[in-house]
Amino acid sequence: MRDPRTRKWMVQCASCKRWGYRDDAPPRFFGRAHMEKHFEKMKLDERGVCEQCRSTEGGLPEIGS
Repeated sequence: MRDPRTRKWMVQCASCKRWGYRDDAPPRFFGRAHMEKHFEKMKLDERGVCEQCRSTEGGLPEIGS
């Protein structure tokens, strides 16, 4: 994932540190097939925490807590 055309669509969860690709990535771009093969789609909230961490309470504490 050294190519910037692919790297710009990569995200990392602030809690579990897993890598994925942005859920709003376009349907076709350079490297999409490779990313889909090795990573899963990942949607992060405003804190940078993935849905999986939010659902298991493994995420970071609420902002202002």
